[in-house]
Amino acid sequence: MQKFFKNNKLIVVFCAVIIFIALIGLSLKSQTQSPPEQYVGDSVSLGQRVVSYPVNFVTGAINNLFSSNKTTDNNKVKQLEAKNEKLEAENKDLKKELDMTDISKYDPISGAVIARNADQWMNTVIIDKGKKDGVKSNMAVMTAEGLVGRVTKVNQFSAQVDLLSTNTRTGKLSVNIQHDSKNVFGLIDHYDKKNQELVIGNINNKDKISKGDKVVTSGLADQLPSDLYIGEVTKVENDEYGLAKEVSVKTGANLSDISHVYIAKKDPDNGTDESRDN
Repeated sequence: MQKFFKNNKLIVVFCAVIIFIALIGLSLKSQTQSPPEQYVGDSVSLGQRVVSYPVNFVTGAINNLFSSNKTTDNNKVKQLEAKNEKLEAENKDLKKELDMTDISKYDPISGAVIARNADQWMNTVIIDKGKKDGVKSNMAVMTAEGLVGRVTKVNQFSAQVDLLSTNTRTGKLSVNIQHDSKNVFGLIDHYDKKNQELVIGNINNKDKISKGDKVVTSGLADQLPSDLYIGEVTKVENDEYGLAKEVSVKTGANLSDISHVYIAKKDPDNGTDESRDN
């Protein structure tokens, strides 16, 4: 009897070994995991997630910090470059203004453009000086490059300036075209928007005018000081009827980009206030 149980035990152990080996073989061949294996795998992965999430968060935060710093540095560099360009432009303008050694004779009032309507861009600008500062109608307004217009409306703390490029009646200023030692009188007829030039019409065909001749205010009829620089001649041609000359003039000042101006408070020829209220 005892011998029978001993033999059965051996059989059972032997069968268990075979079954165990068979299970190992099946698990190696199978692409799916058994429930116990899945449980173990999930437990391990959960632990990995618990550890990896904080690590990834910190790593990502550090990367974002460095990335943000790089972006900030790039923005700072761009801002500095823009600021340097602006300063260079301002220095250039200041140098031009310093070259205007004779501007003091007009007892100028320094002002800035504070408003400019898009639909009236080439007609008028509003400056930050008015009656309180001594500004009056018909005063000449200029920049370091030359005349830009004249005051037409005055408030207490601001004034409207009609530009040379305005195609209204007030834009017809009288000018002198300086050819050699002679002055050729003319009137600004209109502003050519396409070529961005002033056009002086009805010049006598006998008058000699050449490209590069300087154009200045005449001081006649407009109540403006004489000899204020306007620009220079770029083209001379006959009008459509061939009876007179038309002269194109490139203004010294950039009329489409005006930020700082000077208002001529007096006419240096007589030392008095050059404007007269209408």
